[in-house]
Amino acid sequence: MDTQLTVKELLEPLQTVISVVEKKQTLPILSHVLIQLKNNLLTLTTTDMEIEIRASQVIKTQEEAFFTIYAKNLIDIIKKLSEDTIIEFIIESSKIYIKTNKNSFELNTFNHQDFPSLPKIENNNIIKIKQHILKDLIENTSFSMGNQDIRAYLNGLYFEFDKNSITVVATDGHRLAIGEVKQVNNLSNKKTIILPRKAVLELTKLLNKNRHEEITIHLSDNYFYLISNNTTIISRLIDGNFPNYLQVLPTNFNNTIIIDRLAFLNSLQQASIFVEERTKGVKLIFKDSQLHIFSHSERGQAKTQISTKNFDKEIEIAFNIHYLISILEKLHTNEINMVVSGEENQSCLLSSMNDDIYQYVVMPMRI
Repeated sequence: MDTQLTVKELLEPLQTVISVVEKKQTLPILSHVLIQLKNNLLTLTTTDMEIEIRASQVIKTQEEAFFTIYAKNLIDIIKKLSEDTIIEFIIESSKIYIKTNKNSFELNTFNHQDFPSLPKIENNNIIKIKQHILKDLIENTSFSMGNQDIRAYLNGLYFEFDKNSITVVATDGHRLAIGEVKQVNNLSNKKTIILPRKAVLELTKLLNKNRHEEITIHLSDNYFYLISNNTTIISRLIDGNFPNYLQVLPTNFNNTIIIDRLAFLNSLQQASIFVEERTKGVKLIFKDSQLHIFSHSERGQAKTQISTKNFDKEIEIAFNIHYLISILEKLHTNEINMVVSGEENQSCLLSSMNDDIYQYVVMPMRI
């Protein structure tokens, strides 16, 4: 069998699906991409058995073809070619020959019918959400996910869907990020899932901040299935009970301090130069409507000071400086609220002024 595609037709869908392909696979076929041509549609599929991505593209050729090929080899061959270059595929039972310009390549292939796929979802819940809203929710929370934590449920993003809202939560046990948007969902009961880290990262790449069209999410007990434009992502879910995140939110708002966000961020970035690598700790002292920021390491120390509003008590508290910086980079108003209890081991809450979509909690530390 012989078929032809241009680099332009093949490259974009291949770049969309390639990152799922692992270098070291238990099954050799998982290092391949499944290529399907039918009814003027090119569809590429990759999977690692935990996540599956499909990307489609309308093409000129009327031919039908189904084959698998080493994904990394294929992208290495075509990404340096001009987009109008024609790639010819000669498909045999165990080999595929690729011809471009005056070059030719021989690659192994598998029977396309052996390519594994994740199950189709039935009797599922369906959520519709604007692409840019989901992108914002994920980007403003997912940085607080756990990474290779022994508690599997922390290594992912928690979604809570109910009739009137979508809430997204991430925590690694030391910090917590919550995003909540109000929207009407066609659900009879609340639905919660934990989406694995790898699927979250793929979604971040796929979703477009500037696109306002709706995407469709299908939810079952074990799988998450998202359809956007010409791309589909299917992912297994993490099995586990996510911690009750509402328990860590402060209930006492007496010590609510108003701080200029950029002044705070700039001072912390200066202080981070002299943060001890092991603890990453920075000391904050609130006193006389001023915030004093201290850091030190074996190389030296930093002291900076900024004005605060609404607060003149004296409180001393220490945090992981990188946690504070990453939160201040996500908040967007000129002034922010910082709720500090002053009691030992009590968490601190940061949020934008007059904006209740995102809330960030950081646990204090000893330095």
